Amino acid sequence: MSVFASSLRTALARPILCSAAPLPIRTFTTTRPTPIASTSRLLQASSSEAPASLTDGEKALKDKLEKELDGAKVDVQDVSGGCGSFYAISISHPSFKGLTTMKQHRIVNGLLAEEIKGMHGLQLKTSAE
Repeated sequence: MSVFASSLRTALARPILCSAAPLPIRTFTTTRPTPIASTSRLLQASSSEAPASLTDGEKALKDKLEKELDGAKVDVQDVSGGCGSFYAISISHPSFKGLTTMKQHRIVNGLLAEEIKGMHGLQLKTSAE
């Protein structure tokens, strides 16, 4: 038997002594989770002309969605810190009226299928006008 095994066996054979003092109880406070993107920016109605502050990735996604969904109000925000791996997209279009959120998201996912392959994540918010 190895020295380690015999030491372990000896330690396990001894009774465990508990201290008389109670253990301190720690309390944890919870905070609201920080949103990935600001709600106010996601809910803004965007103009048909893209603002100059859009990154190339944001502009490409916005242009494609506006082209495919004529008359859509689209807001795209790169929330990955500028590396283009995670986007928050808000879309409002009349064709979404009467569709479930799942169906609305499937439409958008279908339109962006190629672009999504290169992304880490996508946050969608869709609504009918």
